[in-house]
Amino acid sequence: MNFNIITASYNSEKTILECFNSLDLQIYDRAKINWFLIDGNSKDNTIFLVKKLNSKIEKKIVSEHDKGLFYAYNKGINSTIQSYDSIINFLDSDNEYFSKNVFEEVNSIFRNNDIDVVFSDLIYVDKNDKVVRYWKSKPDRNTSNKKNGIYFYNNFNIFDHIFGWSMPLPTIFVKAETLKKCGLFDTNYKICSDYEWSLRLSLIKNLKVAYVPKVFVKMRLGGVSNRISNLLKIKFQDLKIIFLFLKNKNLLLAIFFCFFTLLFKNLRKISQF
Repeated sequence: MNFNIITASYNSEKTILECFNSLDLQIYDRAKINWFLIDGNSKDNTIFLVKKLNSKIEKKIVSEHDKGLFYAYNKGINSTIQSYDSIINFLDSDNEYFSKNVFEEVNSIFRNNDIDVVFSDLIYVDKNDKVVRYWKSKPDRNTSNKKNGIYFYNNFNIFDHIFGWSMPLPTIFVKAETLKKCGLFDTNYKICSDYEWSLRLSLIKNLKVAYVPKVFVKMRLGGVSNRISNLLKIKFQDLKIIFLFLKNKNLLLAIFFCFFTLLFKNLRKISQF
């Protein structure tokens, strides 16, 4: 299968090479890897550095002013979604694949199973590459099946979400045809659109998912969602997303559980540090 990797960047000269190198090191056929860099018209050397890269991986670069991260993601989706037999992943410019075997493992899972989505755990690292948070993303409920250490699910339960569970976006590998069903990111949410998008994705009818209990991606601290200055905005957007999500299921459910869900979503993070 082909891998289409979407990277959003803006003034990312300090991290963009490490990001791409983690992609370039993958043990996988280079002819089946495409990198879509959607840059917000960086003022530093980001584009200069990228254009100097010597790799057999196909690079498609767009650098123009946009309105932020999720606008960039949507540009990337529109550029890749028509690709046949492809897997799409979102790798930010300050993220890296954790090992050189990620694509090989993900491809094997898709090839050997009837699966729409693969996701895994995520780690956060500081500027010294020290792990400061481990996001274990296994759903709470029992699996539909477990094989070779991989957990398989047929659809997700609403109670997974009520108790604050969610999938970390950088670890999600999704088939293009499944992404079409999910749609674009909602840019009304400037910071938390990935949360709303992952909720929509997880409740697609007859969705078949594999969770791999290992780290596929490491994320550096300092992104928009990690800034203390954005904390209140994040909580407000999360609350709105949760309420509207539950409201689609049941209005009373939304009224009674939206604050409960937000509380559990944040309590889950405590054990990750």
